[in-house]
Parts: sequence; C-alpha cells; structure tokens
Amino acid sequence: MELHDKIRGKKGLVACLRDMGNGTSRLFFDDVIADQEINPSAWAQDHFYSFTPEIGNSELDTMSLRSEQFEQIGAAVVARLLALNGRAK
Repeated sequence: MELHDKIRGKKGLVACLRDMGNGTSRLFFDDVIADQEINPSAWAQDHFYSFTPEIGNSELDTMSLRSEQFEQIGAAVVARLLALNGRAK
C-alpha cells in the first residue's frame, strides 16, 4: 500500500447512522465540500442526497443485512460520488 498523500477530491459524501427510536435505524447520505484539496480540515454540508429505508437495529448491529441491501448501499455511494465529480454516465 502506498503512503497516504493527504490529497482529497473537493466534493464528497458523508454518511451517518440515525436511530429512529422504534427499533430501526436509517443511513443518511449528504453531499459535502472540502475547504481545500490538500489535507482538508473541514467539510461543509452542501446538499441532502438520500437515505435508506428503515433497517432493523439488530440487523445493523450484527451487520446481517441481505447481500442486496449491502449492494444497494454501495451502488448509491459510488453513483453519487461519480455524479459529484462529473463522471456519471
């Protein structure tokens, strides 16, 4: 593995986990913008992107989601990063 060069893209995606209070949680995704590309120290929220359907806390806590759920989450993340960087086709 190469050394970390501290360079990042100017636009990114942040994910957070929210307990919905009813035995389920959701993953939320927001677009963010870095203060600088070299060793960014601050990321500012730009836009709301998406969230998952409610998922049982026990499924999340044990990472027992179905393969399709993991695939959908990963595909949403990669698709959004491509769009943010003008590379979506």
